[in-house]
Amino acid sequence: MGLLTTRARDWLRQWVGIRNKLIFAIILFLTIPVMGYKMLVEMKHFLQQGQENALSMAAQAVATVLHDNEALFNPETGIPHALSNDQDLYVHELKETPDLDNPEFNEWTPILSRAVEYSETHILQGGPQYSSSDLSYQHLLGVSHDKRHIYALFRVTDNQLLFRRSKGLRVDSGDHLRIYLQHQQQPPKNYLATAYRPGLMSIYQMEEEWKKPTTGMHERSFAASMHPTASGYVIELKLPKKLIDENTSLSFSIIDIDDSKERSIKTEIGTFKEWTEAYMNRVFLPAPSMERMIHAIDLPDARFSITDRHRRVVATTGTLLTTLTRDDERNPISATLFDWILGSPILQFDEPIRDTREFSWNAIDQALKSGREQRLVRPSYDGLADVITIIYPIHGEEEELGVVVAEQSNLRILSELRIALENVVGSTLLVILTASLILITIATRLTLRLHNLREETSNAIDESGRIVTEQIRTERHSLDELGDLSRSISSMLQKLARYTHYLERMPRMLKHEILNPLNIVSTSLEHLEQEIPDTETSQKYLHKSRRGISRLGSMVQSLAEASSFEEALVPGSEEAFDLNELLEEYLDNYQNTHTLQLFQIDRPGQPILMDGWPYAIEQLLDNLLNNAVDYCYPGIPIEVRISLSNNPPHKPGSKRNVEISILNQGAPIDQEIHDTLFESMVSSRKESNPERPHLGLGLYIVRLVATHHGGKVTARNRIEVEGSCFTVTLPLLADTPQPTV
Repeated sequence: MGLLTTRARDWLRQWVGIRNKLIFAIILFLTIPVMGYKMLVEMKHFLQQGQENALSMAAQAVATVLHDNEALFNPETGIPHALSNDQDLYVHELKETPDLDNPEFNEWTPILSRAVEYSETHILQGGPQYSSSDLSYQHLLGVSHDKRHIYALFRVTDNQLLFRRSKGLRVDSGDHLRIYLQHQQQPPKNYLATAYRPGLMSIYQMEEEWKKPTTGMHERSFAASMHPTASGYVIELKLPKKLIDENTSLSFSIIDIDDSKERSIKTEIGTFKEWTEAYMNRVFLPAPSMERMIHAIDLPDARFSITDRHRRVVATTGTLLTTLTRDDERNPISATLFDWILGSPILQFDEPIRDTREFSWNAIDQALKSGREQRLVRPSYDGLADVITIIYPIHGEEEELGVVVAEQSNLRILSELRIALENVVGSTLLVILTASLILITIATRLTLRLHNLREETSNAIDESGRIVTEQIRTERHSLDELGDLSRSISSMLQKLARYTHYLERMPRMLKHEILNPLNIVSTSLEHLEQEIPDTETSQKYLHKSRRGISRLGSMVQSLAEASSFEEALVPGSEEAFDLNELLEEYLDNYQNTHTLQLFQIDRPGQPILMDGWPYAIEQLLDNLLNNAVDYCYPGIPIEVRISLSNNPPHKPGSKRNVEISILNQGAPIDQEIHDTLFESMVSSRKESNPERPHLGLGLYIVRLVATHHGGKVTARNRIEVEGSCFTVTLPLLADTPQPTV
């Protein structure tokens, strides 16, 4: 239990040290970047709220212009809902008129992101063991500035391009494009575009079964071109806008032929999914008047669209900020740290309009029903960023005509906050790291200085309480508080040394100063005894006076002997002797002088050679045996055991020891004085002999002798019986024989 308490105390002392306190303060510094991060998160919410308000005001402005204007919501215009009905085709506005002879199709670049992918889900013929490299394509429709023609783009992926045979009547002997056109309830018209070589294509009107043309003449109202690419080919088609109105249905399909001999169809993929009565696609043209209105909104990085109450997007403008270029150079240290913790910064995300409209339908329906603005922050299509969406209703006379959907990503906010976070937290961490290194260095150096000062101060006083050195050299030249402390300790040691020296001289001074008056008093008593009558009363007082003088003399003599005894143990005056021989002679004499006390002696038979002061060993034994006799129960023997320790095999060359143990049965050692038992002036002995006072110097002399011989003395209460055991351990000479077994 005591060992556990000591360990707990040592552990607590380590953790409450100066260095650990400073390290704890450094850890508290780490809350600074955490609070900075929390502040930036709050700032993100604040900036995002401001972005929502700005977007809301823009959407409200557009809705206000369109209020009660039902004429603008013409049923023949608009973008259909991309996911609920992918049979509908939307015609985009082109800024430049496509050149069919140009294989680069650069005029389509601004709107290529809106292209629709057609692949496995739209297979009409073939399909076993299908692969997207066999046949797939992206499709776009666009209208020119003059509004006279509609253009179609097909970016086809085909692992084997096969043109039509240059000789032969079959027009479908190579990869080709099929066009399905129908006006109201009239029978559909079929057109086929094919080519012998790269360049312009031949277009024929085909019979219903697509086996042969209705006439051998080319269809002059259409124009198309076909150009190979690295992954397949590109087809551009031009057709008159007058053929397309609100009652017109238009569809396309691409035919893939890979067998150069049989020229049979391998795969057909259309813009519709299956051959049903409603397989034809509806075409929706842009609403120019609405788009001109929302084009006037100058809100960067935002996308606006107008949706009618039938979920048709009738106009759209603007582009979401999906790609951000950072021109600033990131700090390599903080950038590496943040990329490791938070991942790389988001500079691009995917947000195709066709695939993200589904996120807003519930909010659109709610806005149409309630007539109130709806706000939501939805994830982007790939989940990397957030898109702020404001849906504002367009009021009509009887019901809501539609809604304005304003969308804007928080990519720029995320980028700016990431830059701010890296700069603020990075610089803060750099400052904290520098300050931490400085504080740790200071704390370590301070702890080391304090440790050295403590070690030297502890070694300035030996175990017996004697001052070894009066000058502390550690930090004595320092100008700080530790230097002051070192000099103060040195001054204190010097004062204590002078006082100790005074106390050490006091016994001899007392002996000289007290014994002379005592001799005078003793002589005077002798003369007085001869002068006064010899009566009972006079003899009584004379006896008391002589006893008091004797006690004072014994006390002074004991103090003087303790002081002179320590001075007699001068290093260099030791002599080699046989401890076993000394013990044999000494114990015989002690037994003869204490005939009423029994002793049990157990000692080895071989010589026990050691280096020291034989008379001091005898004094040690005197005090130990006198102590054992005083506390032993009558009639019970005192055990004296002398044993030699073997040389430990794992420590060759180490000194061997002899242990002298004296055991008695009697009163145990008082626990209150157990720790100070071998100190000077400590005793629990009762005055059994008034002529022989006990000053508590006997066990002090025992420890003094053991220490000067390089040994130690211990005391404990016996467990098997009531009593005590005192053990003295002394080192032996190297040539002492090993004990016999």
